Amino acid sequence: MSFLDIIIGILLVWGLYKGLRNGLFVELASLIALIAGIYGAIHFSYIAGDYLAQRFDWSDQYLKIAAFLITFFAIIIVVNLAGKFLTKIADFAMLGLLNKIAGGIFGALKVAVILGAFLIFFEKLASPMGLINEETKEESVFYEPIKELGDLVFSYVLDNDESDPSEEIEASEEII
Repeated sequence: MSFLDIIIGILLVWGLYKGLRNGLFVELASLIALIAGIYGAIHFSYIAGDYLAQRFDWSDQYLKIAAFLITFFAIIIVVNLAGKFLTKIADFAMLGLLNKIAGGIFGALKVAVILGAFLIFFEKLASPMGLINEETKEESVFYEPIKELGDLVFSYVLDNDESDPSEEIEASEEII
């Protein structure tokens, strides 16, 4: 087991622990909150911007930033509160243990997917610079499975099962 495996293993155990502690509903709500917060802030921050423009005499640049941040954090808070509410209901319905176990599994998978995405990007950026050698990757127990999980998720996100996300990243690097 290499140093890389130890780092990946610690992060996976951290995701498992966090998921066990929070439960499935809170873990799922945190992921949904992040996605919905970004989407909502991009598409609906003009509402907060109009309100702020009526109340404060700020430049347009600062209004847009403040409106984006207010909308983003408001959505995150609401979705996270909904997740905590659902956790309370699950505890009341005596599904607390099942919620915690499912949360642990989801937490570890969430970290694995994030690590997979990071490894895909890191490999494309680090390979030309030689930051991590091929021998370390081959000796690693976690490197390839986690990277393949990232590839799998990206293939569904990109809606193109035929293409390899690693190739998509290479193509976008050539454009840049």
